[in-house]
Amino acid sequence: MTTSRVEDGRYFAKCATCGAWQEVQPHNRGSETYFAHWEAVFSCCGLEQTAVFILEKDELDFH
Repeated sequence: MTTSRVEDGRYFAKCATCGAWQEVQPHNRGSETYFAHWEAVFSCCGLEQTAVFILEKDELDFH
């Protein structure tokens, strides 16, 4: 599983092969009441990899 982090509103993913960090542009993959799920696909070391970001929401979603 790819390691990911968020710093100052920027999203980063770590290559599972070489360990290099890359800035990525995730897209929303859905949400639930308390958390938003984001995903970014990136390439490194000749591999297509996926980074998952699960972020706590600032506001609750009661739809």
